Amino acid sequence: MTQQTEAQISSSADALNEDEDWISKSQLKRDSKDLQKLGKKLAALNAEQLAKIPLQDNMLDAIALAHKLSNKRGALKRHFQFIGKLLRATDVEPIIEAINRIEDADNQNKLHFKKLEYWRDRIVAEGDDAIDACCDQHADADRQKLRQLARNFRNAVNDDKKSRFARQLFKALQDSIE
Repeated sequence: MTQQTEAQISSSADALNEDEDWISKSQLKRDSKDLQKLGKKLAALNAEQLAKIPLQDNMLDAIALAHKLSNKRGALKRHFQFIGKLLRATDVEPIIEAINRIEDADNQNKLHFKKLEYWRDRIVAEGDDAIDACCDQHADADRQKLRQLARNFRNAVNDDKKSRFARQLFKALQDSIE
């Protein structure tokens, strides 16, 4: 009896060890969907951004084909499944890190653009007080040029000239705020 129970216990322990390597079908599907989403992110990038990502030639070809299939909905869905399959065979960590770096740089550019828009709108609305505040925060800002552009904006007669001076003001801010 004791030998029989010991055999049952050891076989149960072996079964538990095998279960540790077992992955549920639902988890496999979630992983597959995640890889398809990664493929969609890759397909959304432009050629310059794709050059910064460590991808194999077959993956680059698949992404180029995804760009061609952009107007064929069913085919594109199947193709993203294929891209997910290709990604399963590769190490995706360097790809994810490269995409994160690209997205971070893009977010930084958006923040910088918003900052420039903020100062332009504030200078247009408040005038010299906003120019002084801008120059206090950004030493490289050309106070005289900003005042001249703000004055030109205020004195502009029609909307075309106002928009032109607003663009020039934005450009001057962009040149001075880095």
